[in-house]
Amino acid sequence: MASQNVDELYDTVEEFAAILVAAELHASGAWEITFTEDIRASFKRYGPRTQLSVAQQTQLERIAKY
Repeated sequence: MASQNVDELYDTVEEFAAILVAAELHASGAWEITFTEDIRASFKRYGPRTQLSVAQQTQLERIAKY
């Protein structure tokens, strides 16, 4: 499946932002930290138009423990 915008994947942008914050707090190890930093950078640049693949969404929510 193709990537989708954050505003298509979540009910509100605030919901995504909360998941991202939780992921940043729970990230451990270099890969998870870099991954969440990269998602944060994309979100700062593109806002609700940030694209996430299914794999990225799954990993982000796993790290956030959602």
